[in-house]
This record gives sequence, structure tokens and C-alpha cells, in this order.
Amino acid sequence: MKKFALILGLLPVVVMSQNEVDALRYSQNYFGGTSRFVTTGSAFSSIAADMSAVSINPAALGKYKGSEITITPAFTYNKSSAKYRDGMMDDFKFRFQMSNLGIVATHNNGNDVDWRSISFAFSYNRINDFNRNINIDGYNNESSMTDYFAALAKGKKVDEMNGFMEGLAWEAYLIDPDTAAGNFQYKTALSRYGARQVKNLDTRGGMGEYVFGIGGNYKDVLQLGMSLGIQSVRYREISNYAEIDDKDSILSFNFFEFSQELKTTGSGFNFKFGLIYSPLPWFKFGLALHTPTFFNLSDSYSSSIKSSFDDTLHGDGKLIKSKQGFYDYELTTPFRAIASSGFVIYSSDDDGVNKPLMSIGIEYEYVDYSMARLRANDYTFRNENMVIERAYTAVGNIRAGVEYRLSSIFLRGGVGYYPSPYKKGLANDNSYRMSYTFGIGIKGENSYLDVGFIYTQQKEKYFLYDPSVISNVPANLTHNNMGIITTLGFRF
Repeated sequence: MKKFALILGLLPVVVMSQNEVDALRYSQNYFGGTSRFVTTGSAFSSIAADMSAVSINPAALGKYKGSEITITPAFTYNKSSAKYRDGMMDDFKFRFQMSNLGIVATHNNGNDVDWRSISFAFSYNRINDFNRNINIDGYNNESSMTDYFAALAKGKKVDEMNGFMEGLAWEAYLIDPDTAAGNFQYKTALSRYGARQVKNLDTRGGMGEYVFGIGGNYKDVLQLGMSLGIQSVRYREISNYAEIDDKDSILSFNFFEFSQELKTTGSGFNFKFGLIYSPLPWFKFGLALHTPTFFNLSDSYSSSIKSSFDDTLHGDGKLIKSKQGFYDYELTTPFRAIASSGFVIYSSDDDGVNKPLMSIGIEYEYVDYSMARLRANDYTFRNENMVIERAYTAVGNIRAGVEYRLSSIFLRGGVGYYPSPYKKGLANDNSYRMSYTFGIGIKGENSYLDVGFIYTQQKEKYFLYDPSVISNVPANLTHNNMGIITTLGFRF
């Protein structure tokens, strides 16, 4: 297997290798789960006896007074807009998926003992969604991907070229020998620039976490918990890129098409430890520590290319396919530390019993993405890990949420801010993500129904080919994701 580490890395450029882009993709978690948890900004881990709160702080299990089963389907709509040079394109994707499914079993010891209860949980929570369609379209009078292929081929004999990238371009007559520059130097086969550049990027899959947790309640003042998390990864990326001379301005050249496909599957495990302390009935404070997730991943990848010329030198080429590539490797993600606080305002019912009227949760999550590491038995990943250290930085994710009770009806809202993981001065150093949620819940004696709406937005820059190799301007992408999430829960 041959590597193509991006020196700038930092940008979602498709390459048939394992690099800093993959490390970031599988290190970022956007905690999903039940409708109540999501619509309070995923910030209620120190407040709620909630199935998904366990994914952030397993001590939340100590808040359960009884057993529970939940199921949470979700429907999402992901729209991506791309502005590239003189072009503007939109595309979207719908998706139905399971956001949460789980069960909690609680044993109550009574109020006359110090340890009031102990709970066990098994649940599944969605923690990332990769489903997107992105279309990019614009005319480029300054460069071509053929320049990029020629730069990758520099200094290589033909049999040393990579069979997934520049080797295909050579076979398709897209790069020619540059004899004026010396041996093993190459140049674009195009006589000039001005082609229409088109790219469609179809990404699919997601990440989920299976949680096995245990938690206990000490005198209703302290809750402790721990869990084992098994994370699953499914990612598929289909990239179709083309340069088309639809203005007939480039001598002899008609078009070329370059397609790539990457499929990644795997799983990893982590441990989580947490506590929640309530020094006052209206104030709660939580701490949680997540160990790194230790992934074993497998990649399957291929690429193909086709070119069309009018002259006899280059010709109208046939479709040229690479072999099928396979590679197994390991990824260790960064650890996480999460601090949370909860504030509860009580009111008395007709019987004089105090019940929560309004709850407010705030959470701060620390994660240092520069600590991610790629590993394998037959490759050092030295260059890729150096890029990870130089490109990524530590961030503090902030989440906040509120819940207001109207008898048996609950109104909820939340917000989440996820700063850019890139260091200052890099192309995407301001590519933060914002999340806004609101919802409503109806609680019965032994069951409840929650419905919520999610909206997230993120802007980023996307380069069609590595700008550290060939200078080019990025496409400006805007991702608007919306979802409807519903939880049906039963308590017993």
C-alpha cells in the first residue's frame, strides 16, 4: 500500500489512504440519543435520569428510581450548498435512522440504607452522521487536476507511480513527460486552462455506540457510575470528479472523469467514569472522563479514470480501473473530560410536594484532537501523525439546555457550540458547528412520548486538490442539517 499524506491535511479531500482526515472524522462525537436528551442540548447529564445521558456521564444511572425501556427513531434532512468560483450548487439527502434504543434495570434498596439504588443499562446511541450529498461546479482558468497528477508523479519512473492516482492519469494520457525540465518530470497534457470542474461527493454511514453501564446512588447526594462503550464505524465515500471543455476552448481536449470509492468499517472500545454531586437540592455538579476509543478499522478503496481527446496522440481513451485496495489499521482517538452543572427550580403541587418546575443544564467538554494517532503493524504513520499534531488543536465544546414543566407537559430547548478543531492560520480554523434544538414531552403514569426538532449548521472550505501541491481556491461549503426525533419510553 502506498501513502498520500496531505501536507496541509486539514481539508476533506478524498485520497485512497489513511491520514489526518480519517483521524478527525472518527474522533468527533456529536452525542445523540433520546429526544429529551437531544432537545436539551445534550447538556442534562448531571440532571436527568436519561438513557442517553449515560453516554456522557454514566453516573446518570444513579438517578434512576425505576426501570425503563426507550426507543427513538429519527428522520433527518441534510442540505449542502457549495459556492465555487462562478458556480453555486445545492444538494440534499434524506435519512431514516435509529437514534437510541435501550433498557435500564434498577434495584431499589430503600431509603434506610446509604446506597439507595443500583442500576444497570444497555443502550445504543447514535454519535455521528456521515450522510451528505455535495455538488461543486465552476470554471477554472488557473489550474487543473492534471497539474496535481503531474506533481505527484514528479521524480518517479512510470512503474513507481501510484496505481490509484497519478499512475491512472499517465495511462489515460492526462500527463506528459516534461523533457525540458529533466528526467522523470511531468506536465499537464492540456494546452491551456479553462475547463469546467465538476465534483459530486456522496458520503454515507455513521457511528453508533453500544453502552454497558452501572451506576449507584449514595444518600441521594452522590451518584457514581462507569461504563464500557463499543463504537461501530460505517463510512462510504463515492467521489466523481470531471473536467469538461464544454466551451471548446482547449485544443484537442474534450473531458476527463476521475472516480474514487472508499469504504471504512470497524469498531472500537472505551471506558467512561463519572460522578454527580448534589450539595444542595437545587444544584448538581458532574464530572466525567472518557478514555480514548481504540479502533480497529478496515479500508477498501478503488479509483478509475477516463479521458477523451480529439487528436491521434492522446486519443479517446477507454475506462481505466485501479486494482481493489485493502488495508487494516488502528486509530486511537483523544480522551475527553466533561464538566457539567445543573440548576433546578422547584414548585409545590396541590398536595404540597415539591416538583421540578424548570431545569437548566450547562456542560463543557474538553478534547484535544492533536492527540489522535494512527497505527499499523507494517507502517509507522510517522508523517501522518506529525500532520495531526501540527494541524489540530484542543477545543472546548459548550452545550446548554433548559426544560420547563407545565403539569404533565414539558417544553425543552438547547444549543451547542463546537469550535473548529484546526489550528489558527489554517484554512478551516473558523469552521465551527452550531446546533439548535427544541421539543415537547408528554408524561403519563408509566410511559411518555417526546418529540423534538434539531437544526445544525456548519461552514467549511473544501479544496478539489491539495493546495500545498497545486495552488487553487477552495469551494465554500455550507451544511444545514435538520431532523425530527421521537422517543417512546416505558417505565416500570
